[in-house]
Amino acid sequence: MNDEIHNNINDIKNILNSINSTDAIEFSKWTKEKANLRYNGQLPKFPIYNNFIYWCNLGINVGSEQNKLRPVLILKTSKNSPICTILPLTTKRLNDQFWFHIDMEEIDSTVLVEQLKVVSKLRITDPYRKKGQLVSISQIDWNNINSQLESIYRLRPLKSK
Repeated sequence: MNDEIHNNINDIKNILNSINSTDAIEFSKWTKEKANLRYNGQLPKFPIYNNFIYWCNLGINVGSEQNKLRPVLILKTSKNSPICTILPLTTKRLNDQFWFHIDMEEIDSTVLVEQLKVVSKLRITDPYRKKGQLVSISQIDWNNINSQLESIYRLRPLKSK
């Protein structure tokens, strides 16, 4: 097993040495952090509630997937579940008019509805707070998000044979 790990790490090292050094350093830091989260991480001691916003370490991802430590909206979880379904938020409102981006009413963020994903609660770092209070979404935001979720993720009709 040690040879296989060593070979994999060498392969990764060769790939990272062939690209932009800033990206390579960030990716290598995330690889180390992800290993630490997976094997040494602990679930948060604070409760995680549906429809509330938390800070989440999304790491370094592929292509246009959202990266870094960012606020996320918890769509679905339960007390004993080790995972939660999230929607990433921007750290500044985008005002970009994409139908699948929802600029929030009460905080300076945009919900990225197209980026729905399931993450381990090990990635949740802290509650998102405004004036010391946990931040939830407004009824208007809830309605807009639900509408876009249904539009994007509802199954299309089956084709008849």
